[in-house]
Amino acid sequence: MRKLKSWFGAGRAKPAAPDLPVDLLSDAFVADPAPTWAWLRENAPLAQVKSGGYVMTRAADIKAAFTDSRLGNAPSRFSMLAEKNRDRYVAADVAANIPPFLDKPRHVDMRKPLSAAFFDTFDGAEAWIGPLAEAYLARLAGQGPQDIITGFGRPFATQAMARFVGLDHDPAAIARATGALFKLFAPITDRAGFDDVNAGLEATRHYIAGAVASRHATPGPDLISHLIARGGLTDIEISDHALLVLADGIENIEAAIAQVLIRLASDPDHLAALRAGEGDIAATVMEVLRLETPAQTIPRVVREAHERDGVQLTEGTPIFLALGSANRDPDLHPDPDRFDPTRDHSGVLMFGQGRHRCIGAPLGQMLVTQGARALVDRPFTLVSDPTRITYHKRLGHRWPVEVLARID
Repeated sequence: MRKLKSWFGAGRAKPAAPDLPVDLLSDAFVADPAPTWAWLRENAPLAQVKSGGYVMTRAADIKAAFTDSRLGNAPSRFSMLAEKNRDRYVAADVAANIPPFLDKPRHVDMRKPLSAAFFDTFDGAEAWIGPLAEAYLARLAGQGPQDIITGFGRPFATQAMARFVGLDHDPAAIARATGALFKLFAPITDRAGFDDVNAGLEATRHYIAGAVASRHATPGPDLISHLIARGGLTDIEISDHALLVLADGIENIEAAIAQVLIRLASDPDHLAALRAGEGDIAATVMEVLRLETPAQTIPRVVREAHERDGVQLTEGTPIFLALGSANRDPDLHPDPDRFDPTRDHSGVLMFGQGRHRCIGAPLGQMLVTQGARALVDRPFTLVSDPTRITYHKRLGHRWPVEVLARID
């Protein structure tokens, strides 16, 4: 029998059974998904989800799912995001251009130039990202209690990603872009909401198109310029790739920076060690992200009907891979609920795996690490009660609503 020793051993009660089908937007789950993940790993590793589909919670199963040809990225043919709807909906056209919604061979055709252009842009980024983080945090010094998300993490990540991608720094346009893209990853149940997503993506394409035209005339050291230079992509495909990288680099980053601050404030001995040069900031970030994974689940679709864990899965069924659960699985990480930056993080499932690993993972880690470094270098006080922090109700994501801190 699998052990939940670490969950019980820290004075916690045995996790209660959640209602099934499991509600991934219930108040209890949003407040703390760990007890639900622990129960599901032990009792229902492939559990039905209230909003539709199933969630997979064991690390070994999730790692195997990344290479299982019976599961894919492409939306079901019954979905409004299906390729056959490209001419009807902007959302379907965007989904047909970006790797998270693609299977082979188009996945390879789109991912290869994006990956090459990304790393062309990534080289040398650390030289300006670190000072940018320090500058944004310094603006909060002496201002009293400030929300670390809206005051530091969000503006820092927004400007960093705009510069990296090659866009004008327009926070309102970028916020609309990221909001529209992330809604593509949630089940579409509301037609009015879907219309709003399409409108947001249409406006975003117009916003990015100006930058693409500008970079054709005057290339720079940014992602859009490198995508153009690599060749083989239409301007629309370049715009959609730019949107993907932009959106992935903001909301998850601001959430992660907030979680790092909470952890550092809650562990003054570890913070003191980091300030004395006796710890590893990058390892600290990885351990915080393991425990508080911003992207708790990522979606897959059943491409071929099959049986799994006693469940008969039909073609088109959504499957959610619970990365947040895998990262607390005792079979992968001994004593998984203990904060231990010295542990081996090579098995952490946070950015996917293999050919589906998030292209922007190195940049995401760099942004959070540089944000953490700025916090370590400047005195701060957490004002919010860490036990009373609330989280957004966003399927698949764990993002704090507000984290107040005083920066000195």
